[in-house]
Amino acid sequence: MKKSENFNAPSHCLQTGKQKKSNWLLKPTMLLLMVLCNVAIIFGQNSNKEISGKISDSSGFGLPGVNISLKGTTTGTVSDIDGNYTIFASAEDVIVYSFIGYTSQEILVADQVQLNVIMLEDAIGMDEVVVVGYGVKKKSLVTGSISSIKSEDIQNVPVSRADQAIQGKTAGVSILSTSGSPGAGAKIRIRGVNSNGNSNPLFIVDGMKTGDINNIDPADIASMEVLKDAASAAIYGTEGANGVILITTKTGKAGSSKISYDFQYGFQSSRSDMEVMNASEYQQWMQESGAGTVTLNGTDTDWLDEIFEVAPMQKHHLSFSGGSEKTTYLISGSYYGQDGIVGGDKAKYERFTARANVKSQLKDWLEVGNNFSFSHSKQKYIGEDDEYRGAVNFALLLDPLTQTTYDGTPQRVQDLLDGGNTILQNSNGKYYGLPEYVTGETANPLALLDTYRNNIVQDKILGNVYATIKPFKGLTFTSRAGLDLTYQTDHSWAPVYYFSAESQNSETYVDDNINKWYTWLWENFASYNKTFGDHDFTVLAGYSAEEYQAPDYTMHSAPLIKEGDQYAYQGYTTSNEFDRTGGGYVNHTMTSFFGRLSYNYLNRYMLEVSLRRDAADVFPVDNQAAVFSAVSAGWTISEEDFFDFQGIDYLKLRASWGENGSRSNIPGNEGQEFYVFGAQYPGADDVYQPGAEIDKLINPDLKWETTEQLDIGFDLRALSGKLSFAMDYYNKTTKDLLTTGSGPLSTGNDFPIMNVGDVTNKGFDFELGYNNRDHEFKYSVNLNLSTLDNEVTRLDVDSPVKGDNLRGHDLTWFEEGLPIWYFKGYKTNGIDPTNGDVIVVDVNKDGEISDADQTYIGDPHADILYGATFNAQYKGFDFNLFLQGSQGNDVFMGWFRSDRPFSNKPKFMFDDRWTPSNTNASRPAANNSSDYVYRSDLMVSDGSYMRIKQIQVGYTLPSDILQKTGIDRARVFVSLDDFFTFTDYEGLDPEAGSSNNARQGVDRGLYPIAGKVIFGVSLNF
Repeated sequence: MKKSENFNAPSHCLQTGKQKKSNWLLKPTMLLLMVLCNVAIIFGQNSNKEISGKISDSSGFGLPGVNISLKGTTTGTVSDIDGNYTIFASAEDVIVYSFIGYTSQEILVADQVQLNVIMLEDAIGMDEVVVVGYGVKKKSLVTGSISSIKSEDIQNVPVSRADQAIQGKTAGVSILSTSGSPGAGAKIRIRGVNSNGNSNPLFIVDGMKTGDINNIDPADIASMEVLKDAASAAIYGTEGANGVILITTKTGKAGSSKISYDFQYGFQSSRSDMEVMNASEYQQWMQESGAGTVTLNGTDTDWLDEIFEVAPMQKHHLSFSGGSEKTTYLISGSYYGQDGIVGGDKAKYERFTARANVKSQLKDWLEVGNNFSFSHSKQKYIGEDDEYRGAVNFALLLDPLTQTTYDGTPQRVQDLLDGGNTILQNSNGKYYGLPEYVTGETANPLALLDTYRNNIVQDKILGNVYATIKPFKGLTFTSRAGLDLTYQTDHSWAPVYYFSAESQNSETYVDDNINKWYTWLWENFASYNKTFGDHDFTVLAGYSAEEYQAPDYTMHSAPLIKEGDQYAYQGYTTSNEFDRTGGGYVNHTMTSFFGRLSYNYLNRYMLEVSLRRDAADVFPVDNQAAVFSAVSAGWTISEEDFFDFQGIDYLKLRASWGENGSRSNIPGNEGQEFYVFGAQYPGADDVYQPGAEIDKLINPDLKWETTEQLDIGFDLRALSGKLSFAMDYYNKTTKDLLTTGSGPLSTGNDFPIMNVGDVTNKGFDFELGYNNRDHEFKYSVNLNLSTLDNEVTRLDVDSPVKGDNLRGHDLTWFEEGLPIWYFKGYKTNGIDPTNGDVIVVDVNKDGEISDADQTYIGDPHADILYGATFNAQYKGFDFNLFLQGSQGNDVFMGWFRSDRPFSNKPKFMFDDRWTPSNTNASRPAANNSSDYVYRSDLMVSDGSYMRIKQIQVGYTLPSDILQKTGIDRARVFVSLDDFFTFTDYEGLDPEAGSSNNARQGVDRGLYPIAGKVIFGVSLNF
């Protein structure tokens, strides 16, 4: 070793010139150099200053372990457990902050001594990891069509259900609420309606299958992946035909414990501008229509105004998370409460949720964990989606000359009371007004609301436990057992009341429906990854078994000892004469084998093949098992040497083909004969003898409903990751649809379920995004649009299949060559200017108008779905705008009562009607009963709309203000949700949904979606 190397001076201060032969000069010279260098170092240190601060994520939580270094040097440090740090630097130094999964930041020190940094998630790096069936994958290696919604996309959307939070967020997905009432569900359609029956997708929550995600608070969701094409959903085989939605809930992170609390409070109101005829218009209409004489009585009740009210809503969500390097946890609880804008607390929904997610790395090769949630909900509901008995429907139909309540007791009411009838009174003791002119079932909607005593209580447990073993590099084996258990009671009772001869209840009664749904699922799967040079292979193989049980019980008793909730129990009746009980039991099992092979070469060429075999006992013995396969490929063109397009960072082509099955539209036992007793047949002595007969015919050849889909698309990123664009073309055919067959009536038995037809959906999906975070003003724009063409392409039955029946008229139909459940009725060709009658098209050209001329008049399915979001941040302020809409869907206005001539009508029918002085009218002359009016395309309205789902402004308080409070982050906001809707639809709401699959787009007086004004606070500790 050279003597000079014994000195501890910095290397750049050591002389490297030619060594002198005179040793007596060497030591003093080196000693002098050391002194000079140390003086320089001390001087330099004196010019440095201490820089301190805190590093947080976008939620305000301190980030431990962030690397902080001076650019171009090896000087650095890391943040502590709370995200705090200290480093010495000069004014000219640039500090670099870097952390895995977050965008690195560089900040010039200048004259600053405190630098608080908010680390932003890496827009490319984080988004490139998506959840797929039985695993995760880099998005750059995905060959199927998968859309991902992250927690930040839904965390500020104040909805009760997770499925509603998806609406408008991704292309190709339609979310149609079944109603605007609190707690109502939604119909989710991924790339169209596949089936004449249930077309809801399969939900997978943290690996567990479930049919409902109402128990999940949206604030607990980390990500939602929508598997849209057959290849990405094929690993789920029999239940992937309608698409799959994977939900991953949040977990804790190693480091300091975190506490978050979110609070929202809002007011809801009707945002519809629909009007019905007032008293004078009503009088004139009835006179012109020939219904009869109406005498004005000084009353002019706007029933829509009477039933709608301002209703409160609120939400609380509290979570605790954290952990060590070995174990992480997240525990959360929430409360959501919402009153109805119709019915108030009689249409109230409340939900309590609790979640516990724990993960522990017991050994380097063993990880165990659980994901469990519990929910308790209470839903009070009123009658809706019913033209005979619904509060909104009655408000549309009741004449405006009826009073809401009476001052005193009119003679008419007294006569009814004397006759032993019960006329309802409001809370102030005033009798509710009885219809002046309208007859039939239609009654005072305020009085009707007072009759509802309906309450659904549901308890649900959903979750699983798992163990993951990694015996050696590349191999991972997971075994997990899951549970989906729901216990629900639907309790209702009815008081005695009298509205009219057709609408009354003379005896109290109580009904209870008790249901239990129970599914256990046990899955075992192994994944092995191996790289050979530039070739990367991943093989997945697994087995699953599941069982579904669903007992249900019904009970009815009457009359009650006394009216009141405390007396509304099955044992509190004065007689057993009217007691009725019923019930049923469903039990099904399924076993599955599945596998997948994924290959990629240099992240440039990708290929994936999957196969699944399902065996389900709902099918006849010989057809219980079916095999579903899929193949997909990808080519990352931007990785090629010849690709040199400035500004384009990434370009990948994708193509896939696959098959998925469905068993959701079959009850089971279609291959077994069941006999019912009670039949009688005449004997030789003409005396009837007891016997038995087959309940319905069997179909031992019944097979799986299968959806085949082709998808071709590409993904593009440009401008250093700021711009993203994706496009897909899909062509999807559902074959061998399951529906009740038909044949000659002479068979004398019901026909079994059969494979009778095909439905085709095809179209394009587009997703476009742009974000710019280069300056203090940061913003992002995301747009999505999808097109849809739906058609029944095969139907092997004797005649088209009937769907929804509206007052004796079969309105929706399932017929070859037309959209599924299209509207059928009379087609019109304007208004006869001479008399105001409807000109009906003679479709079959037989010279007369008859039922045979009824034809296609409308399509409930949208041709185009779209959504757009705009987010901006400036200093502590943020702004969010979100809109969503549809184009090309029709709505049939079905609330009219052509059988009740004195029922009221919408104002637009009065304003646009034909009169002798208005012969160029768009509506016919006043008419109350014509089928050519109320069963024709005159009742079909364009249901296209654009709804601004949210306008939100928020402010995050400065961290220096919060330091003394112990709060890491505090944000306040105000939001307008569902407040503005632009549509030509003339009813209450263009989103005409229904729980009935064959009734979509039929407005029977629907419960509209409320507009909301919401105030909120988010706190992180």
